[in-house]
Amino acid sequence: MIVPMKHVTVLCLESEKNDAIVKLSDAGVLHVNVSVTDSDSIQKSTHDEELAKRAISCIKLAASANDDSRFKLEFPPAISGATDLNDSNSVTISISVANAMADNYIAAAVEKQSLDQIIAKYLPFGDFNPESATELIAKGVKIRLFSAPAKTIVEGINSDAICNILQSDAEGVFGVLIGDGDLPQGAIEVPLPVETLARTIERVDACVGRMSQAVNKLVELQRHLAGIENELKSRAQSTESVVVLENMQNLGEGVVYLTGFIPARRNDLIVGIAKQNGWGVVIRNPEEGEMVPTLLEPPKLFRPITKLFGMLGILPAYNETDVSVPFFIFFSLFFAMLIGDAGYGLIILLLALFANKKLKKADKLTPYVKSVLTMMYVFAGSTVFYGVLSGTYFGIPQTALPEVLKFKSVSWLGNQDNIMQLCLTIGALHLVIARAWNAVVLFPSKKLLAEVGWCGVIVSMYCLVCGIIIQGFTTPSWNTYLLIVSALLILFFMLDKSELKENGVSLGMLPLNIISCMGDIISYIRLFAVGLASVKVAENFNLIASGLEMSLIIKIPVMILILLLGHGVNFIMGALSVLVHAVRLNTLEFSSAKGVSWSGVAYKPFRIDKKK
Repeated sequence: MIVPMKHVTVLCLESEKNDAIVKLSDAGVLHVNVSVTDSDSIQKSTHDEELAKRAISCIKLAASANDDSRFKLEFPPAISGATDLNDSNSVTISISVANAMADNYIAAAVEKQSLDQIIAKYLPFGDFNPESATELIAKGVKIRLFSAPAKTIVEGINSDAICNILQSDAEGVFGVLIGDGDLPQGAIEVPLPVETLARTIERVDACVGRMSQAVNKLVELQRHLAGIENELKSRAQSTESVVVLENMQNLGEGVVYLTGFIPARRNDLIVGIAKQNGWGVVIRNPEEGEMVPTLLEPPKLFRPITKLFGMLGILPAYNETDVSVPFFIFFSLFFAMLIGDAGYGLIILLLALFANKKLKKADKLTPYVKSVLTMMYVFAGSTVFYGVLSGTYFGIPQTALPEVLKFKSVSWLGNQDNIMQLCLTIGALHLVIARAWNAVVLFPSKKLLAEVGWCGVIVSMYCLVCGIIIQGFTTPSWNTYLLIVSALLILFFMLDKSELKENGVSLGMLPLNIISCMGDIISYIRLFAVGLASVKVAENFNLIASGLEMSLIIKIPVMILILLLGHGVNFIMGALSVLVHAVRLNTLEFSSAKGVSWSGVAYKPFRIDKKK
């Protein structure tokens, strides 16, 4: 369910606001309304936090670099206003040093890049001495460097000047013209260098030395990484405190107030704290138009799916419906059908078990990680189950499977028309659940009849689509009557009389919406298409590996390589297809029918962790 919320206004004396912030943090239930985001205090605190983040990023990047990549590192851009190197706090000093070293590296890298371009430009001219050229120019002798396209003839072209070719190759012709003559036809004058090539190379070496020094210093700072990470947490919490403090509004007469939202069940907690500290508190129901945060609390069995919502950045709005249960059920089903292979499902299960063991041993098995792993167990188990029923194991043909893995009772799944009909049936059921749910919510309003009408439209469109796509499927004779009656129910009961004037135009869109319903059902055929593609890709890689004609000593390692590469790529593509198709069917087709926009803002209570 979506937990009911209450709007809260807390009032206290301005002289007590810092103490109020601490006590509200200790309570850990108030989701603060934030309107002020760019004050000087917030900017400074955010700046300090970003410096710590950058320091961590730079240290980790330097530590992971090897000799080949250490001079190709791309550190995060510089942050203006570095922290004070004279600070007495060793962690703060480390953060400052890390940022300074990153800035030094970037500056040296930029300079080196510029010098490399100069070297590339003047290398064809050799170690040209600009001082000698300057002396001759001072005596009235004109000297010009030039480049021309390859195979350009330049010798002896002008009696008034001396033309000396310094290099001629496929890249072009490079030379020097001494005297007042014209440049060769097609040639471009190159400005004289400001220093010798040798000096430029020396400067490049100096840049490399500075870059190396910066990287080495960052690697040394790795020993302070844990302290810097703790400091980052502290700075992040400090930023949060500053944001809350800056969003306290002045009521006048030395009184300030703070607004936000709390779960309705925690009313007594806030009231108790207010009474204890002599604060004023006003609690009311949320008003229409307010951005109320969403706190999801689905049944415990289905709670892991909320972690997927977090990964995807989706959340129902406060005034919408918690669809966690059908989302989890159907996502697991879609996952199984899209992967479609018991072998792949077993790999996912083993990987999840391995991760659980390693993280548990390292004492990193947090509640969040446990939920994610639980979710993977469900997805893997459903995939194995579906793969066993369909008889798919790494794309191995049914005839080559051991007898124990052959399930004659589910041979129905071996027919492509049957699987397509299954996908369409799942789609129709998915959409009917959404509309029937709406009808239950609307009871006893007459509008529920419109949702019943939509259920009828879905069934009618399902029959029509199956009649078109599925071989041997005969559209029932009553389907037309069902469609007409359903459309009339929608037409007459979709809007109240009071809504006709404002929203009556939507009735004109009804035919298009009915046709769109057909498209929604057809969308579920992707479960068949993607699942079939995955199986066929696996089969083809098996055929390639088994069809190799070479000596056994060479064949076995090549076979293993092909199978690992082929199935690895297929496995990854299957995982990506889940993220695209399984998510889409839940968040678009189903959610559109249910009226879920996924525009919610997560409930994040203000809480400062005092653990060090």
